[in-house]
Amino acid sequence: MAERRVYIRIIPTGNEEFDIKLAGGIPFPSLIFIEGPHGTGKTALSQLFIRGGLYLGMKAVALVSEATIEGYLDKSKTAGLDLTDYFIRGLLDVYSLQTSGSSWSKERLRKLLPITESFILGSADKYDIFLVDSLSHLAVNSSASMILAFFSTLRRVTDMGKLVIVTMHEGVLPEDLVTRARAICDGYMKLGTAVLAGRSVNVLRIVKLKGAPTTFESTISFNIDPAFGIKLVPIALASV
Repeated sequence: MAERRVYIRIIPTGNEEFDIKLAGGIPFPSLIFIEGPHGTGKTALSQLFIRGGLYLGMKAVALVSEATIEGYLDKSKTAGLDLTDYFIRGLLDVYSLQTSGSSWSKERLRKLLPITESFILGSADKYDIFLVDSLSHLAVNSSASMILAFFSTLRRVTDMGKLVIVTMHEGVLPEDLVTRARAICDGYMKLGTAVLAGRSVNVLRIVKLKGAPTTFESTISFNIDPAFGIKLVPIALASV
């Protein structure tokens, strides 16, 4: 499996408001790391990013650790993104790390990261887009060397001309280890919340995004509405 460098292009997400803020969309290929607390929109945001490639006919795989396959697709509907049709057409494969009747033992968790790493590397010729949502359960009982090796493998796959997205809960790993992992990535995005008229909104801070136009906005606030999908909210009106 030969590594190759490819020209970076911009893939629209399909959400016009988001694409305007991003000055067109997401750089492809790239390795993007999304971190944030529970409930800040990591899954919805990563689904938004992969949907653009799916719309263009790319093939993607989502490796999910916090939902069943059905639950993951239901989440996409809740975010107004509905990836079910891509799943049915075979453009999107979803594999859940949850299995019926099994528990998250430390021994099992330690095995999941190298298994996931091996799968991604072995499937590099099959998919254009890889998503790990989320890395939290895989990383919490893994050593620092295993986690850095995992990100190095993702870097290698990205350099083959792929879009790779990893989400993780904030605070799962020591900050120095997260800093080293971020350095391997092309993009690092941090999610949080703010308050608008007494209601919580999600806030995306783009710390870095190599390959993107220099005119993209580094702070984007949004709500997730099942009826309208991901809708932007003026951050100037929010209290962070």
